[in-house]
Amino acid sequence: MSPPADAARTAANVLLRPIELGPSLAPPDGRALLVGSRSQAVIEAASRELHAILPGLTIDPPGAWPGGTPDLVCLLLTGEPFRRERSLAVLSGASTLVARGANGQWYRLVLPPFRPWSLRWWARFTLCLMLCRAYTRAVALVWLTDALRRLLPPWRTARNPGAPANKTVTFIVPTYNQRDWMDFCLPPLLAEAGDRHTVMIVDDASADDTSDYVRSHYPQVRVLRLPRNQGFGGAVSAGIAASDTPLFSLINTDVKVRPGYLAAILPHFDRPDTFAVCSRIDLPDGSQMETGNVAPDWSGVLEPYHVSPARPGPILYAGGASSVFDRAKYEALGGFEVVYRPLYFEDIELGYRAWRRGWRSLFEPGASVFHQRRAWIGARFGNAFANESFLRNGLLFVLKNVRDPGMLRQHLAYVCARLLTEVLAGDATMAHAVLRALPYVPSMLVKRWCEYRRGDLSDRRILELARPPSPNEPAEAGAG
Repeated sequence: MSPPADAARTAANVLLRPIELGPSLAPPDGRALLVGSRSQAVIEAASRELHAILPGLTIDPPGAWPGGTPDLVCLLLTGEPFRRERSLAVLSGASTLVARGANGQWYRLVLPPFRPWSLRWWARFTLCLMLCRAYTRAVALVWLTDALRRLLPPWRTARNPGAPANKTVTFIVPTYNQRDWMDFCLPPLLAEAGDRHTVMIVDDASADDTSDYVRSHYPQVRVLRLPRNQGFGGAVSAGIAASDTPLFSLINTDVKVRPGYLAAILPHFDRPDTFAVCSRIDLPDGSQMETGNVAPDWSGVLEPYHVSPARPGPILYAGGASSVFDRAKYEALGGFEVVYRPLYFEDIELGYRAWRRGWRSLFEPGASVFHQRRAWIGARFGNAFANESFLRNGLLFVLKNVRDPGMLRQHLAYVCARLLTEVLAGDATMAHAVLRALPYVPSMLVKRWCEYRRGDLSDRRILELARPPSPNEPAEAGAG
C-alpha cells in the first residue's frame, strides 16, 4: 500500500472501535445496508452473523439502496474501491454505523459530532484546527531536520563496548515515600545479592523516614538520598552514577525477587550484543504480568503490547521493575531521557535506542519476581494525568526517534484524526498531550540531530527484530 494510503488508513482506524455484536445494534425488525464489497462470500458471512443476533433484521445487499433511512449501515472492509457508495452510506442518517474487517472482527464507527448551529462546537472546531496546524508544523520541522541531516555525513559508527568484564551487579531500588515496603523488598534482595553483589536504595527526596529506616534495619544496604525529587529517570541515573559494577538491576519496591534470579539472567551477558534482560513477573492472583514480555506495535504511535510470558527471546524493552542492564552500553546511550519525567516511556525509549544500535533486550522466564502491583501511579498522580502523560511522552518519543518517512506520515494522520474526534466530542486528552508536548519540540529536534550514526537500524527493522518469538519459532529467532 502507498504511503498516503497508509496515512489515510491510520486516520480511519481512529474512528473504529472493536465491538462484540449484540441485539442493541438495531431494532429487532429493523433494516440494514451492506456496502463496500461485491464478494458473495463476504456478504453471506456478514449477513449470517447479523441474523444470528437479529433474526428479524432485513438486510439490503451492496448496490441496493433502501427506501428511507436504514437503521444500521455495515461497511465491509475488503479493500474494494467503492468510495462513493461508502460515503453515501455514512451520510445516510443511520443511527448505527458498524464495519466488518477482512479478519471477521466487527467495529463500531465513531464519527465526531457535527453541530454547526452550536457556538461551542465552532469553538472546539477552531481549537482542533489550531492544534492540528501547530503539530503539523512540528512534524514538518522533523522532516526538514532529517533532510538537512542527510546532506551531512553521519557520525561514526557506534562502538560496541562488548560483553561486560565480569558479572557483578548493583541492585538499584528507586523509592519515594515507601518506607513500609522496605521489609517486603529488601530481605529477598539481600539474599539474592549475597556477598558478591550490592543493594542500593535511592531515596528520591522522600518526605517520610525511608533512609533512616533502611540505615538502621538494613545496614548492609547502600543508601543514596537525593536532595530534591527527580522522578524515576533521575533517581535511577543518580543510582547508576553512584554504583561501580559492570551490570545493574532495577527493582521496584513492590517487587520481591525469587531465588535464582541472577543465575538465570547473567549467562545472557556472555553475548556482546546483549543490552538488557527482563525477568518473568508473577502477580498475587497467580497470573503472570505481561510487562516482562512486550512486543512493539505501530498504529501511528508506538504502542507496546504484551504477550504471554512463556519463553525466552527478544523484546522491545526491559522494564524498569525487574531487569538487569549492561552499564557500559547504558552509558554509551546517554542513559534515560529525562524529558519524560515524572513517569512513562523512559525504559521504552532506552530499549528502542539500544535496538537502533543493534543491542538486544531479552526476556528470560527462568528468572522470576513477585509483583504486588500497587496502583501507586493513579494514587499519586491521578489517572487523567497519567493517561495524558503516557500519550504526551508517546508524541515526544516519535518526534525524537522515528525516522521512517511513511511512519511519520502515519503519525501525523493519527494525531490529527484523534484531535478531530476527541476535541469535537469534548474529550481533551489528546489536546492536553499535544499542548504539553509542543514546548519540547526544539530540544527533541536537537537530540534527533545528534542521534544519527552509521550502521543504525531502521525503524521498521527494529519493529521486526524486537518482536518476541511465536510459539512455533526457536526461542532466539529474529534476535539478529
